[in-house]
Amino acid sequence: MKPPRMLNERAESRAPYIVAAVIAVLLMAVLVLNILRTRYTFTVAVSGTSMEDTVFDGDIVYALRNAEAKRGDIVIIDVADDPVFSTGGRHTENIIKRLIALEGDSVKCEGGVVYVKPAGGAYAPLEEPYTKGETRDFPETELGEGEMFFLGDNRAVSHDSSSADVGALPVSRIIGVVPDWAVSIKSLTTGWENFRLSLQKLFS
Repeated sequence: MKPPRMLNERAESRAPYIVAAVIAVLLMAVLVLNILRTRYTFTVAVSGTSMEDTVFDGDIVYALRNAEAKRGDIVIIDVADDPVFSTGGRHTENIIKRLIALEGDSVKCEGGVVYVKPAGGAYAPLEEPYTKGETRDFPETELGEGEMFFLGDNRAVSHDSSSADVGALPVSRIIGVVPDWAVSIKSLTTGWENFRLSLQKLFS
């Protein structure tokens, strides 16, 4: 039987137990989130300015694995084996761009306005509030089976399908889709992932 506490005896503090419980819950939450993140998403470290002002050089965003890409989506494209995207001795694995058109579509740019004609439809101008700079005019491109046409949001500097040395690429090269919510939390994601990588290096 526990003896009664004396009046002048200090009560045992519960603060250490509370702090330990909070830390345990946080660690469990981080573990669960990390499992979900690695299973359904992967991180993309943005390099370059071709997608400004949507994402900037140094931003880190999440991309969904195995997501079906639609026109207007931001996509991650595998260009590891494409010498067109390896310049100045720098090897590029992936690029981040905006998907503009898919197989069966025709696309062109006249007077800085991008027009897309779906299969069996008519040309209509794209509403593109996300762009920066003027889009360079390019001739009509009709997309064949399994092809895609993509552009960077920063049209003045982007190396994309509008360039003669790139053109349309196989849609099978898309390895991830960056959803709107991932763009909206890019500042939080960038801070968290940089912190996580710092911890990983510290304990490795």
